[in-house]
Amino acid sequence: MDFIRYRVEAADGTFLDEFSTNAPDFAEQRIDRLRKYHPDLKVTETPDNG
Repeated sequence: MDFIRYRVEAADGTFLDEFSTNAPDFAEQRIDRLRKYHPDLKVTETPDNG
């Protein structure tokens, strides 16, 4: 099963969240909740198969 690690930062580089999931819908919902308070998010996606 392939997981993706998501690292979410504010526009100024402040760390906000990091998590792994294999459900893109879950990731989108979790990131959208942060986007309400930080509209200019930087989201980095990397494979997390370990």
